[in-house]
Amino acid sequence: MVLRGNTRTRFSVMAEFEPNTLSRVLELFTIRGLTCDNLAARRTEEGNQWIEVDCADLDDQNAGVLLNKIRQIVTVKSARIETLVLRFSNLAA
Repeated sequence: MVLRGNTRTRFSVMAEFEPNTLSRVLELFTIRGLTCDNLAARRTEEGNQWIEVDCADLDDQNAGVLLNKIRQIVTVKSARIETLVLRFSNLAA
């Protein structure tokens, strides 16, 4: 279910620190014509790469497909999604 203008889906990815990991993750969004609202990537103390990507108004089905595709990337160790409701007051009617 999509609450237009009211949701943000965050993809959190832990992966090996490899040069092509970030571009492979972002490519999956690009292929679907999605523009990310926020992107953060950093190297962890353990030598892994932590990636967070936020997308607004992404429906559950597309989010699930993207999550599965991200998990198929060889260098990805774990990935999860979290959907945040931004403005709950607009939902009551």
